[in-house]
Formats: sequence, structure tokens, C-alpha cells
Amino acid sequence: MLDLVVKNARLLLESGLIRGGIGVKDGKIGVIARDEHLPDANIIIDANSNILMPGLIDGHAHIHDPAMLDHEDFTTGTRAAAAGGITTVIDMPLTSQVDTPILVDEKISQGESIAIVDFSFYAGMINSDNVPAIPLLIDKGIAAFKAFTCEPYYANNGVILRALSEVSEQGGHLTVHAEDQGIIDEFAKDFQDEWDAPVSHALSRPFIAEQYAVKQMIDMAERTGGHLHIAHVTTADGVREIEKGKLRGVMVTTEVCPHHLLFNSDEMNRLGPKSKMNPPLRSKRDVSALWSALLRGIIDLAVTDHAPSPLQEKEVGREDIRKAWSGVDGLQMLLRILLSEGVNKGRITFEKLLRVASLNPAKLFGLYPRKGALLVGSDADFVVIDPALEETIGEEMMFSKCDWTLYDGMKVTGTPLMTFVRGVQVYGDNRMHVKPGHGQFQPMSGYSPIGV
Repeated sequence: MLDLVVKNARLLLESGLIRGGIGVKDGKIGVIARDEHLPDANIIIDANSNILMPGLIDGHAHIHDPAMLDHEDFTTGTRAAAAGGITTVIDMPLTSQVDTPILVDEKISQGESIAIVDFSFYAGMINSDNVPAIPLLIDKGIAAFKAFTCEPYYANNGVILRALSEVSEQGGHLTVHAEDQGIIDEFAKDFQDEWDAPVSHALSRPFIAEQYAVKQMIDMAERTGGHLHIAHVTTADGVREIEKGKLRGVMVTTEVCPHHLLFNSDEMNRLGPKSKMNPPLRSKRDVSALWSALLRGIIDLAVTDHAPSPLQEKEVGREDIRKAWSGVDGLQMLLRILLSEGVNKGRITFEKLLRVASLNPAKLFGLYPRKGALLVGSDADFVVIDPALEETIGEEMMFSKCDWTLYDGMKVTGTPLMTFVRGVQVYGDNRMHVKPGHGQFQPMSGYSPIGV
């Protein structure tokens, strides 16, 4: 007998939507079949014709930094993830370095003691001292590395060149926050003491800072053969450079965040300091270009870059936006935005949703086919969604430690109803169904090629 059967669903497979259900045994998918062919099980759940898709994999989130646990931790961050249909979170360093085998072991132990969904994480921030550690960290199951072309963790071109060369030999990938620091420094001079308007933040980090840095990084990846991943692309010009690189055969991938797909810089003064993040919000033209690139497969992943702060760290920027924390929420919003603004408005298909939110991140981080797809033998990580359910986003629904949201008051259509991790329901009925400690560390293996 199976442990769990979910029947009467519309299964979102790589081949499209089909009617049927899945059966789970020992945390794995044991059967995928039409309802009449599903075996008996200890627990049977009726999906009521809603969509059952692989759990999302958030490839870029900041949820557990030992020095900033007042912002988020493994429990609250993965709690928010579960409420957003995310079954695996790839955590990224925020301020504390994760660049030695000892620090990796410590973080694994911390996560497995209090996380609700599964997790892995990046090493970083990359600098001239820790590039030699890349092979050691890959041996520990960490094959993703983070570097910056700008402050606060600026790495010069020589360091990034060495890191790309190293990951090309070891089978990992280097993710780069690509904004040129020199351009940022120069444009910031235009404002002198005029930083009271939130939009000043966006204007001081112009689109060309991203375009120039992206182009440089792609040139380096082309010369080294290393796998380059551009973090949170925001501009039409950045997308264009990535597309040109892909057409030349450069191993470059990229990602986009829900806030860059939804909001634009014209809204920053209305939204206030909550709307400050890096890279900043861009123009309406850029927002349109991001949706187009997502549909065409130029953008490979949809991620959150979840990095909220206590509200007071935002509000100190009311008179000077430079003082506000740079970061917003996203874990509960990613799937909702992709459904409401993407699928339901005809910007992307369900198949594209599956690819950018589940399948591609599983491949990028070496978790496929264990994660990211509904396949017999894969982990039973899935989410049941009602694509037609209307919902008004409110701060009272937030599971994050920072209980505010940039999306407050927004009406969306499409929401996660139930989330399962390794066959166990972790979220449903607006509450958690497991105690902290259910989440397990997921070691990364070799990268699998991403299709469009």
C-alpha cells in the first residue's frame, strides 16, 4: 500500500497538463496514473481538479545569516517558502562568508535542525583568498558560488576570471551580481544631498551599469569556458547581452525576480523605502523586455532574491533613501506573481512556469531528476494550486519574520493551496503542518543542460 495518493488533479508534466494523480511511497513518487489506475493508500487527498505541479525551487534567497537572524532564519524563511509553494530553497550568503568546509558543515547542521522545506546553499562571497577553496566546497556538495562586480563585496576582474576558470574545471557555476561600480559611483554624484525621493536610488544605478558589467562577465565566460550565471537581470540591455552570449555558445544563464516583473521605477516614490533593492526597479520598457525574455527562454529561472528586513530598517530611509535596507520579500509571492501576472495574463504558459520555476533550477543546481519534475523515483515534492482563486495580499498572511510585504493590497489570481516535501504535507489551510527540522540538505551534483 502507498503512503499517499493525490487524485483528481491536473498534473503539470513536461509534456503538458494531463488528468490523473500521483502515488507516494517512502517520500518518492511511486506512480503517476489516471485516477482509476491509482493504488490504494493510507492517505488519499482529492485535488478537486486543481493543478498539481512540481514544488518550486527558489534559486536565490537570503534566509539564514548568523549575523542577521533578526531579518530571517531557516525556520521563518522556509515557512514562507512552504506557503509560497516552494519546496527547496537555495540560500545565498548575505553578510557572513560561507567559504570553508567547516562553515558549510555548520550551515548544514543549522538548516537540518530547524528548516521546514529542503535546502541547499551558495558559497561566497568570492574573493582573492577563497578561490582556491572552490574544489573543496564542490566536494561538500556546494557547486554554486557568488561574486559581485560592485560594493559591498566587490571582486575585481582578475578574481572573477580565476573563479570562472576554476568552476569550468570543477563543474560548478559562478553567479555574479553584475553592476559596474565605477558607473554607480559617478552617477551618484548627480544627487549630492538630494536623496529624499526613493526614485533617486534607481536613478543613481542606471541601466548601463548592468549592461556594461554583464557584457564584461560574458566575455570572461567565453574566454574561460566557465558557467556564468547572471543574478537578477533587470534591463532590456542586459537581456540583449545575455541573448547575444547564448547565440555565440557561451555557457551563460540568468534569472529574474517577481518584483522586477511587476513594479517599475515610476512607482518608487509611491511605494516608499520598501521599494529599495539592488539592482533597483527599472522602466516600464524593461519590465516588458523581462517578460518577453522569460517567454522566449532567454531568462532561464524565476527566483525571489528574498531579503526583507525589520520594517524600521526600511523606514529610516524616509528622508534619505541611502539609509534604507536594500531588499524585499518574495518567497510567498513568486508563484502568485507568475500565475497572476504571467499565466493568467497570457505572458507565459503553464509549461514555461514549470520550466523556469522548477525544472530549470533543478538542473542548474544539480538536483535533477531528484527534484524539479513529476517523475517516478523523484522526491515527492509538489504543490497543489488553484489558478483561478482570487486573493488580496495582506501583511497578516506573511510567514516571514519580517511581517510586511511590498505587495500589500495587491489582488492576485492563482494561489498555492497545499505544499508537500518528500511526500509530507508541510503547508495547507494557511498553516504549517510540520515542525521545524523536516527540511533536509540537498547536495548539488553536476549541472544538466537547460533547454528553452
